[in-house]
Amino acid sequence: MFRFSAIEQGLRKTNGFFERFMPILTPTGVILGLLLASFFMPLKPIVTPLFAFLTLVNGMGVSILDFGRVVRKPKPIFLFMLCVYLVAPLVMTTAAHILFSGSPDTVTGFALLYAIPTAVVGSVWSGIYNGNAALSLAMLVIGTLLAPIMTPYTVRILSSSEITMDVSGMMLSLLWMVVIPSVIGIAINAATKGSCTKHAVPCLKPFTKVALLLVIIINSSQVAEELIAAISWTYVPQFIASFVFAFSGYFMAYAIGRIGRLERQDLISMTFASSMKNISAAMVIAIDFFPPGAVLPIIFGIVLQQSTCALSAHILFGRKPEKIDSNKGDKR
Repeated sequence: MFRFSAIEQGLRKTNGFFERFMPILTPTGVILGLLLASFFMPLKPIVTPLFAFLTLVNGMGVSILDFGRVVRKPKPIFLFMLCVYLVAPLVMTTAAHILFSGSPDTVTGFALLYAIPTAVVGSVWSGIYNGNAALSLAMLVIGTLLAPIMTPYTVRILSSSEITMDVSGMMLSLLWMVVIPSVIGIAINAATKGSCTKHAVPCLKPFTKVALLLVIIINSSQVAEELIAAISWTYVPQFIASFVFAFSGYFMAYAIGRIGRLERQDLISMTFASSMKNISAAMVIAIDFFPPGAVLPIIFGIVLQQSTCALSAHILFGRKPEKIDSNKGDKR
């Protein structure tokens, strides 16, 4: 593939378009899944391969050398883990227990949402705001590798005892969707000496956006019948709580980073990595292992995550994100 080929430049421009409209694309995917459920429901078997493709491409962008340099200065990673695995799940789930004490499924949905690892798209937002790219990728990989252990047991500890979970099934699901593809992607990066990051990864990025949109649509279609049949004003408190939780999550992570006296680039990366959740993975797990009521907080999370991220980033970092130069690829 030639660096300045028309195909490569076209794919970079397409990716830039998708990234600018991510706050619109994700809720649109939920709506399409709910309205066209009968068409998309049979496509559920392709969700895991699609998700594995997402994490594979992300892993291809990780350099072992950059990863090693970040790991040797572990303070931002420690603060990230403190926020992701202790502070945020504990605070958000405690609030959910108080607000929705009569709905254990809802509490479990929020517990899962805040126990799931960081999102791939968090590194995109970190790049837009000139964060530490290597640190963002390191936190993504570390969070992903720990997810098969941390996510199931965090949910079990924090959620209602009335909910039964297939912990081994959840761990195996996370291994196939995120851990194994990430390791393969890192190995490809090492084998190609990083050349895949310059050309192959940018060309694959627009396809990851399409894959993410399809995952959201297909997963939304799986719960459409139950959610539409049960739609009522009781959804409003959950929607409001989802917005408040998502919005406050960024400020919580930012405060922890400031208390830890992180440099600005590290603070930006830590804030996005701690606050943006891999909600598509959460939805896959919720649909496979939990009752429909636990999926609703996940759906609201999908609808709200991109918009709350944009608003929080503007408030916390004091400027609008830079536009992506499609001729130079993603800002990373």
